[in-house]
Amino acid sequence: MTKIIMLFLTFSLTLFGMSYAKFKEHTLKNSKILKSQQLSLQATQQENNILLRTANPTLSLEASRFDEEIGKNSFGYSISASQTIRTSSYMEGIKNKTYASTLLRKAFVRQGKAGYIKALEVLYTNYVYQNKMLTLLQQEYKLSNKVTDMVKERFKNGSDNKVSYLQAKTETLGLKTQTYTLKQQINTLYYQLLTIAGLRKRVSLEKKFIYSVSSKTKNSSKVSPSQQILQAKEKLYQSNLNIHQSSFQNYDVYAGVDKEPDQSILRLGINIPISIYNDRSEERMLAKLQSQQVKLDREQLSLNVHSQKQMLKASIGELSAQYNALKTLQKQQQELTSLLQEGYKIAKGSLFEMMSAKNKLIQTKKSLLQTQKIINDQKIELRFLQGEYND
Repeated sequence: MTKIIMLFLTFSLTLFGMSYAKFKEHTLKNSKILKSQQLSLQATQQENNILLRTANPTLSLEASRFDEEIGKNSFGYSISASQTIRTSSYMEGIKNKTYASTLLRKAFVRQGKAGYIKALEVLYTNYVYQNKMLTLLQQEYKLSNKVTDMVKERFKNGSDNKVSYLQAKTETLGLKTQTYTLKQQINTLYYQLLTIAGLRKRVSLEKKFIYSVSSKTKNSSKVSPSQQILQAKEKLYQSNLNIHQSSFQNYDVYAGVDKEPDQSILRLGINIPISIYNDRSEERMLAKLQSQQVKLDREQLSLNVHSQKQMLKASIGELSAQYNALKTLQKQQQELTSLLQEGYKIAKGSLFEMMSAKNKLIQTKKSLLQTQKIINDQKIELRFLQGEYND
């Protein structure tokens, strides 16, 4: 039953095409890169466990021989154990550091995933754009071929010269060559997408832009991946400052028993480092400087991101207006081109006017596609800066 369902799904994807939402879902589920990043987070957690674990105690055993008189001797022994204990301030600093390092690793993992999704959407957008350009180029070739046949017919009737026919024919052949080149580019993009998604078998992908043409943009209170990293770094440097607050970080507690022939000695003691030459003031100053530096970097990055988001929103609004104006222009050019073609058929128009109108129409259609692609690219960048790929 499972095999039948899988075969049906494969057939459906091949016939109707996989939507971007399904393609993205499959990619995020099977990406080796994202799985590797998740393992790096687990590795960081294990490193933190190593940092937090208690040191093993030390056990010392010693045997002694005592010579009391010539020919007489006795034996004794000594047993002692010691344990290294961290100071409370140092232990608290270590806990803060493990927490901050986990936050930092999570921020890097989120940045990696967000960048991965961004790259995926950019690549998919380019794939859709190139496919739509191919469709437009095929339409242009068909239209050019139609014009060439019209010029050829007039050339045969003697109402036009051979130069005009050869010009039209050359342009048509040039468009056919461009079609092959564009197909190669699309093929490369297609297999790049399959590789990213972890797909071994060919599937048909929908040729639809991810985002629609609209001046409306979504506001988000989330921070960008880079801002998350700087926030985590600031906490990490603060934890380093806490670690070095005390002049010494640990001390040794020991206990032992000495057994001699005529007495037994019980020993209890503590070894405390004396901070004469090293009171960790340099480490504290370094942590303060690093914390101040990353705070300034974070504030500057916040200004940069805010400026970029405002710029992108304004640009998307202008591009949307441009797209609507191009749609109106395309409609009028389409009408003009049709009228000139009809006039040329009945020998009431010039080839130059007809070809010029056709080329302007095609250029407007290309501009429409380019504008739509740029809007998608900028919306992708805006979503990345707004942290919408962080989840």
